[in-house]
Amino acid sequence: MGRFCYDFLMKILMTLILVGVVGLISLVVASYFSPQVFLKTTYTLVKREFPSLPEFSNQSLHRLSVDERADYVLVDVRTPQEQAVSMLPGAIDQADFERDMPAYHDKKVIVYCTIGYRSGYYTQELLQQGLDAYNLSEGILGWANVDGLLLDPQGRKTSQVHVYSRPWNWALKNHVAVF
Repeated sequence: MGRFCYDFLMKILMTLILVGVVGLISLVVASYFSPQVFLKTTYTLVKREFPSLPEFSNQSLHRLSVDERADYVLVDVRTPQEQAVSMLPGAIDQADFERDMPAYHDKKVIVYCTIGYRSGYYTQELLQQGLDAYNLSEGILGWANVDGLLLDPQGRKTSQVHVYSRPWNWALKNHVAVF
């Protein structure tokens, strides 16, 4: 009886390991061919860290007219090195935002980073301070995947995106990854 239970449990364990390995390989292959799969999967993990955090989708931001955007402020919490590659049009960095924070109390604050993790933490801080803040879902990578305009520091259109580190270049389709 003891040996039967041991063999049975080992078969179940091996089956679970095999299913896990096949699933992981499938995810890697799908991510290689579809940046959206990589992006959505990764952002799902980020959302687990911030389950009740208000978010603003890249699609919704992309659809806003110039007039509607006047009610919003975009805050980029990435490093200066990342921002030196590209930013969303009209975005300001965290230091500029904090320097003039009272001017933005009547606006919706949309915070972004590469994927949404760093911006998630900053969005939480802003909410605790009473601001109407949102985390940009999927960050600048999501913006690039809805073909949102990116600007270099001189204000020129660019297809370059700082992706933080090498694996993140999987999340881009029509852009050049810089890390």
